[in-house]
Amino acid sequence: MNKRLREWLRRQAVQMYRVPSPTYNHASTRNLRRFGTEMFTRVRGDGLPILNVGGGGRGFPAETVDGVVQAAMLNVDVEQHQGVECVADAARLPFASGVFCGAVSTAVLEHVRRPDAAVAEVARVCTPGSLVYIEVPFLQGFHASPSDYQRYTSSGVAEMLRDFENVEVGVCVGPSSALSWVLRGYLKGLLSGFGRDNLRERLAEFVAAWLTVPIKFLDRIVADRPAAEDLASGFYAFARVARPNKT
Repeated sequence: MNKRLREWLRRQAVQMYRVPSPTYNHASTRNLRRFGTEMFTRVRGDGLPILNVGGGGRGFPAETVDGVVQAAMLNVDVEQHQGVECVADAARLPFASGVFCGAVSTAVLEHVRRPDAAVAEVARVCTPGSLVYIEVPFLQGFHASPSDYQRYTSSGVAEMLRDFENVEVGVCVGPSSALSWVLRGYLKGLLSGFGRDNLRERLAEFVAAWLTVPIKFLDRIVADRPAAEDLASGFYAFARVARPNKT
């Protein structure tokens, strides 16, 4: 078997093994558009960059964030990936104070050992009044990247952002996605015997994921209901860096 054929077979296997996400994030698109709209104005006016904490070098969909905003983002991550401009601990950012006009961090703070310190660092490096957007999990299974430390209720998100202004917390991933997470994890465990055999686990995850993934789309109906926060899979928050008190 020649090298080209082997590489083609490898790519096909990777394509076939794609495991769908158990989450349906119904709010992310509209929230990122809102964030991107304000950041476009700030970037054009202030000329300051935007901080993307823990994004792994990934960009945002073109329909959510303008190209000008994408270009202004400085990607910071604890590991080196393509597109990461700065490798650093989110709790000890290597930047001067007040050098960013906004910040975004999606599905990151659960992987940070000291999230309160990371949030404080974001406030320090952004100018007063800067818009900050975050997404964090509540009812989701363990997912290390490279580690996984905590989960957040809506009250927990508000408490974490207690030193910010104009804090707005809402559901971004609803109860159906939470159920999808649990059923997928439990079915995977049953099929793999709750063992740690890598091949058996991967095969079990593949089967469990495809059997349970339709459940998450029920969030199109229920995620915006008032009581959805009680069993939400994840929350978003908008907040502004506090302005100095005038005396």
